[in-house]
Amino acid sequence: MFSQPVIRGGRRIGQIARGGQQPSLATLKGAGQRRCYAEVAQAAPKGRVGRGLGLILYGVAFGGIGAAATWYSMVQKGFASFTDAETAKLFVPDTDEVQRIEDTINNHPLVKELRSRPEFKESRPHLKMSQGVRSQSLTAGVLQGDGKMVVPPVAFIEDGGKSIVSITYIGDQLCGHPGLVHGGFLATMLDEGMARGCFGALPHNIAVTASLEINYRKPTQANSFLVLRGTTVKVDGRKAWAEGRIETLPEAGEEPTVLVEAKGLFISPKYAALMPRIT
Repeated sequence: MFSQPVIRGGRRIGQIARGGQQPSLATLKGAGQRRCYAEVAQAAPKGRVGRGLGLILYGVAFGGIGAAATWYSMVQKGFASFTDAETAKLFVPDTDEVQRIEDTINNHPLVKELRSRPEFKESRPHLKMSQGVRSQSLTAGVLQGDGKMVVPPVAFIEDGGKSIVSITYIGDQLCGHPGLVHGGFLATMLDEGMARGCFGALPHNIAVTASLEINYRKPTQANSFLVLRGTTVKVDGRKAWAEGRIETLPEAGEEPTVLVEAKGLFISPKYAALMPRIT
């Protein structure tokens, strides 16, 4: 389609020709200097591209500001975590029974052995959260306390996300059948424990569960000490495969009884860099 100036120029030349006159050079030149709409439109994409790039840069800038503001807000609300060393000193037993449980864990040969191995780092992961965040967490809040996970689990994680050993005591308020720990709770322990064990092998030290397979071997008695073991068996980019089990904490000279076994696939999300670490 032609622009109005070009159409008007064409009409003028036509009128001169119908009158028997030859169009002058000036007339032809003036008509030829008129640009068609398509020629003018060629400059438009450059303007649109410039505006588009500006909008992209604008979005990136404010997206970054938004992410920073979100993180700041989360820190202010208590998402900032304590260090591993700090968590080891945070728990203080408040009853004689809880003190007995704590002493049993600290004095057990398994715990002493793990503390002697420099490749393992000790922590109480649930205590890395502030109290404000802990109260909103299933495993760090709802499932902790008298009759539940009586003391926060003590975890030993091998460097590089190779393995994890975690020890805790389970009371009688997490049962399915009376006196027997609920299978769903045991699955939750394995889900969280195996994932935490492989964090160090994945980008940004964080992962979400993609799949989890559970096999229950024997009933798990309430009011007992339990040991969770997890091993990272394969890592491929953002994916880690792990195997784990829950077993009894044996007395000296005894072998542990395997209660539950599991396999899982854990993936570090593409957006992991933007996720706050709360454990």
